[in-house]
Amino acid sequence: MSELSDRTRAIRERIMHQVRDRGTAPSIADLRAEFGISDAELSRDLLALEGAICVARQDEEHADSTVFQGEQLSEPQPPLGELVYARPFATFANHYRVSVDGRQHWYAECAVEACATSGQFPGAEVVVESLCRQTKQPVRLVGRDGVLLDYSPKTLRVHLGYPLREMPHRVVGWCDYNSFFASEEAVDLWRRDHPEVNGITRSPDQMSHLIADFLGRGRLDYEYQPTFPLSTVVRNLRRFGLARPGLPILDPFWAPTLPMARDWKRRGMGFYYRLRP
Repeated sequence: MSELSDRTRAIRERIMHQVRDRGTAPSIADLRAEFGISDAELSRDLLALEGAICVARQDEEHADSTVFQGEQLSEPQPPLGELVYARPFATFANHYRVSVDGRQHWYAECAVEACATSGQFPGAEVVVESLCRQTKQPVRLVGRDGVLLDYSPKTLRVHLGYPLREMPHRVVGWCDYNSFFASEEAVDLWRRDHPEVNGITRSPDQMSHLIADFLGRGRLDYEYQPTFPLSTVVRNLRRFGLARPGLPILDPFWAPTLPMARDWKRRGMGFYYRLRP
């Protein structure tokens, strides 16, 4: 397992401080100047943070795009190479509007992260307003400290488009198909027009537990790196939405593969996940 360097952690802290405070992210030029490092040095630090599921830089496919998940944007997505995600936040205005104690400055990166974004604002009531990808019906979630308190409609589903093994190819694009749907029926209608996207659906509560209790635990800490508590995961496959429907075994959708590990390494990303029993 690799460890993030002190400078890499400091860069992440700088990014997250601005995102949590103002809902915006520093530019690459700002980070390079503030830390007094070269573009190559900063790129290595950001690649490490990308491997640790902390940030993502904009890719060619999405650079300056005026749409996100099929929705028109008020302003284009960030240019190539700039920060597009400072997880769990997007750095651009989209249809996952996050309000904290009635103030709206933030946007979640996708439906999965939206279910537990409240964990970034300890003690505050956090509301996420979005819409169904198929019907455009309004979606509303209320959370506190990473726990969902309420959501509507009650039939709400979270759709994930691509399996985990696709992550190295879709560090940015993976979120394109992590969307809210008002119901399973709405998902089925959408799938008829998108047969190439062979995804799964989970409940908002499952995705809240996955992020708050598993992937996102400790994100507020300077020392944060993703920690995988293996025994906890095995005991809670259903709670985290990781089980196959109707079976107490891991859904292959979530299973890493050897080609995934090789591609991860080929892209220069280290193994930054902490494993514990």
